[in-house]
Amino acid sequence: MSRQEPPRANEDEEPTVWTVLPTYNERGNLATLVPALLALRPDLAVVVVDDGSPDGTGEAAARLARETRRVHLLQRGARLGYSSAVRQGLRYALDHGAALLLQADADWSHHPKYVPELLRLVESECEVAIGSRYVEGGGTRNWALSRRLLSRGANLLVRWALRLPTRDCTGGFRCYRRAVVEQSGLLDINTEGYAFLLATIQAIHRDGWRVREVPIVFVDRQFGSSKLSKWIILEAALVVSKLALRRFGVLGKREARRGE
Repeated sequence: MSRQEPPRANEDEEPTVWTVLPTYNERGNLATLVPALLALRPDLAVVVVDDGSPDGTGEAAARLARETRRVHLLQRGARLGYSSAVRQGLRYALDHGAALLLQADADWSHHPKYVPELLRLVESECEVAIGSRYVEGGGTRNWALSRRLLSRGANLLVRWALRLPTRDCTGGFRCYRRAVVEQSGLLDINTEGYAFLLATIQAIHRDGWRVREVPIVFVDRQFGSSKLSKWIILEAALVVSKLALRRFGVLGKREARRGE
């Protein structure tokens, strides 16, 4: 397939590329991250989905939204979780005509400089592009050894258990064509954290979408604290086990026997 140049739009036109930023206590990052994203191309919009951050993240996003119609705020008022924030943001973007949808962390760990390549790939070569720490040229910075081992180990386990070719299955820096979100049921996956990311990539491969990985260097946050919890890790482990059992036909047989 021939390379296509990214479409350019006037400021008066409706955005076709939407970036979903789930936030909780990201005020220190949002004021610089959102303008950096908007500067990439004029047809890109940002939707901030804030879970009632006590540090004023919602107020910061509201100020940005007053400055330009390319910033939108979904203020949820309570800490409802990463997965539901991503799904609500994706649904909002679809309702507003998004052709391409990005999801990223709001702490600068997913640097905007990688976005053009993600978009180029999805516009011309594939349906899903992932910012990957585990392909040649990718990596992490400022991570403790325990976190590096956890992330590497989780990805190796997932790839083996689910027989997935993607090397970074737990990365949340992704770009989708509209059809992927609509047709693969990504908005119907009700799990949190890593588990949501695992379940979505499994659904994407199940349905045969083309996936490409872009090497990124994931730099740990400079402001705020990590949202990773023991419960999120445990839920991810349970989801991997369930998906693997279904993959190998074990869970299906057990469920069938219970239904007899």
